[in-house]
Amino acid sequence: MFKIAICDDNKILCTQIEKQIDEFFSTEMINYDIEVFFTGEEILTNLKEKEKYDLIFLDIELDRINGIHVGRYIREELLDDNTQIAFISAKSSYALDLFQVRPIHFLIKPIAKDQIFKIIEKTLELQGRQTKFFCYKSERTEKRVSFRDILYFSSEGKKIFLHMKNGKDYFYGKLSDLIVPSEDFLCIHKSFIVNRHCVIQFKFDRVLLSNSQELPISRIYRKEVRKQLNLLQREVL
Repeated sequence: MFKIAICDDNKILCTQIEKQIDEFFSTEMINYDIEVFFTGEEILTNLKEKEKYDLIFLDIELDRINGIHVGRYIREELLDDNTQIAFISAKSSYALDLFQVRPIHFLIKPIAKDQIFKIIEKTLELQGRQTKFFCYKSERTEKRVSFRDILYFSSEGKKIFLHMKNGKDYFYGKLSDLIVPSEDFLCIHKSFIVNRHCVIQFKFDRVLLSNSQELPISRIYRKEVRKQLNLLQREVL
């Protein structure tokens, strides 16, 4: 579970950030949870009760107990260097005060959606939990799809077809020029690259995918395909 806290006395801003977080995770296969606080006292109480977060969006200008105090408590009292803190402020004059808290980012209001996305992406990257995406251009539109949702790539002439769990798309290029994770994808034929995690059965000259589709394995790839799929079986076991 990826746990996020938002602490700001502006309820409208909290709702905005919460919606942007929801939007980000709508394309990720990661369970997440969001808790919202409106005072420094509230989040500090939770932290003292041993509640832990992966990422905190923390307003600096909170009444009574401000965000810097909360950040220092996390770093100095809890000795927690794993929780990432993104400070929020209407001012840009806190650089020296923030140095010892080591925030992942410092956000100046108003906050743009892409800033929220980049902070979450950076936190996930630091944890090694981010979903990887294949990016491509189709019909003048930039698109992306999670590698996990791709069954296989196929080529016909100058077109590369992207076969996904929920549909099909295409773009122009060469199959040999594709950049895909070698630990996840396997070339079985000059016209096919498959997601090896979607292979449920393989025979001498073909593979069966999770969508019940069979694809041929060409002779020159058979030895390597057998080796890689045997390795995958051992990993699963």
